[in-house]
Amino acid sequence: METIALLHKKAQAALGKGEYQQAHQYLIALLQQDKYFADAYFLLAMIASAHQNLDKAIQLIEQAIKLSPENAEYLAHLAKHYALKSNHTKAIELAELAAKQLPVSALTLDTIGVSYSQIGLHQEAIPFFNKAVGASPNNSSFLFNLAVSQTFVGDFEGARNSHEKVVSLAPDFCKSHLALSSLGGIDNENNHIERLTKLFPSVSNADDRLCIGHALAREYETLGNFDKAFRYLQQAKDYKLATTDYDFSQDKEMFSALQHAFGGVKPDASSGYLNKEPLFVVGMPRTGTTLVERILSQHSDVTSAGELEYFALLIKRMAQTRSPRVLDKETVNAAGEIDFNQLGRAYIDSTRAITGKTAKFVDKMPFNVLYVGFILQALPQAKIVCLDRNPLDTIVSNFRQLFTAKTDNYNYAYGLASITQFYVSFKELVTLWQEKFPENFYLVNYEKLVNEPEAEARKLVEFCGLNWQTQCLNINDNSAPVATASAVQVRQPINNKSVGNWRKYQDYLDETIQLLEKAGIGF
Repeated sequence: METIALLHKKAQAALGKGEYQQAHQYLIALLQQDKYFADAYFLLAMIASAHQNLDKAIQLIEQAIKLSPENAEYLAHLAKHYALKSNHTKAIELAELAAKQLPVSALTLDTIGVSYSQIGLHQEAIPFFNKAVGASPNNSSFLFNLAVSQTFVGDFEGARNSHEKVVSLAPDFCKSHLALSSLGGIDNENNHIERLTKLFPSVSNADDRLCIGHALAREYETLGNFDKAFRYLQQAKDYKLATTDYDFSQDKEMFSALQHAFGGVKPDASSGYLNKEPLFVVGMPRTGTTLVERILSQHSDVTSAGELEYFALLIKRMAQTRSPRVLDKETVNAAGEIDFNQLGRAYIDSTRAITGKTAKFVDKMPFNVLYVGFILQALPQAKIVCLDRNPLDTIVSNFRQLFTAKTDNYNYAYGLASITQFYVSFKELVTLWQEKFPENFYLVNYEKLVNEPEAEARKLVEFCGLNWQTQCLNINDNSAPVATASAVQVRQPINNKSVGNWRKYQDYLDETIQLLEKAGIGF
C-alpha cells in the first residue's frame, strides 16, 4: 500500500498536469487511509472547480477548512469561489479572513486579489496583486491580474507597464496583447502591428486568435486602415464561430418566450418587494450604458454597484431549470411561478456588500434588459434606464467588441447577420417594455445624450427620482473603478466622438442594412 505522503505527492503532480481522473483516484485512496487529511478535500475541490462545478468545490473547500481553520490558501480559494458565485458578502468576509492569516504564498496573495477583483473591488485587489508579483516577479498570470485591476482604476501607465512585462515573459499571452492595443497611444510610429501580425497565424486556440484579431483590428482602425481592421475581425470571428454550435434560432426562441410571457395582461406587481434603491441601466452592449452609469453615480445619493449578475442567477436558481443557458424558453416559462417578493428581497440582500450606504445604487448589467418584466414584478419601485443608440453604430460596435468567452450570452456577436437579428429582437422587446411599464422604464437616446448632455442628463436624473446636481456631468472626475470595455473611454469628458463610427465599415454593411430595412428600422 502506498503511503499517504506518496499518494498526496502523486495527486499534486497529476493535478498540475491536468490529469484529473488520476488525481481523483490518488485522493480517494488517500482518504481511505486518513479521512481527516484536509488537503485531500482541497485538491478534490480544485478538480471540481476545473470542471466548473462551483457548488461542489465550495462544499469540499469548506470541509478542508473544518479540518484546518486557519489555512490562508483554503480561505482565499473559498473567497474566490463565492465571488464566482456572485455571493459578494461571503467573498469579502473570507478574503478578509484569509488576509488576517498574513499569507506569504504568492498564489494565495493572488487568489485574495482575484476574490476582490471578481466582484469589482479593484482598488482593494491591487495591494494583494502587488504582493503576489513581488513574491513571484516572473509569473505572467499574476502580472496580468495586476494589469487588469490597474486598468479598471484608471492607472493606464501602470497597466501598460504590467502588460508589457507579461508579453516579455510570455510572448503568446494573447489577452495582454489585446489589452495593450486597447490602452491608447497607438500611432504610425508607436504600435504593435509587426509582432501581432507574426503571432496571428500561429495561434490555434480560437479564443486566443480572437484576442490577436481584435488587437490588430483596433490598431489598424486607429491608423485609418479599416479594410485590414475588418479583415482581421472577420477572420478571427469566423474561426471562433466554427468551434461553436450557435445559431440565432436559440436566441430567437428566448425572445419569443419573453414576448409571449409579457405580451398579454400586465403582470401583477402587488406581491413584489417594495424598495426604491435599485436603478438598472440596461440595453444592448456598447450603446452608452457605462456613460449613463457614470452620470448617475456622480450623484451624491447614488452608488455604482457595477455589472451585477445577481438577478439573472437568482431567476435561474429559483426557476429550478436544468438547461445549460441562464435564460432560455424553459427558464422564462418556469420563472412565472416563483415568489417575486422573495426574489426582490434576495436580490437586494445579495448587493449589500456594496450597497446600502446611499439612497440608490446602479446595477449596470446591460442584458438585464431581458429581465425587465421579472425585475418589475420583484421590485415594482425600481427604475430602469435603457439605452437606444443608432442601429448601425450599435451593430458595428458589437462586432468590434470582444466579449467574455465565459458565457454564451454573446455568441450572437460573431457575425454581422446574427448581431443584426439580435438587435431587431432587442428593439421589439424594448417596445414591449415601454408599453407595459411606462412609469418605470425610460429610454435614453445616446446621440441626444452626447450632443445635449445637460438637458438629457437632467431628464434622466429626474426620472430616477433624484434632485439635479451639476457634478453629474463631470464624469471624468468620477474615480470609481470601471470594470467594462469602456474603462479608458469614460475617463474622458462627455463627447460625441463615437457617433457615426459605422461609416468606417460602410462597405461591409449591405446585408445588415437590408435586414434592418426589412424589419422597418431606420438609421
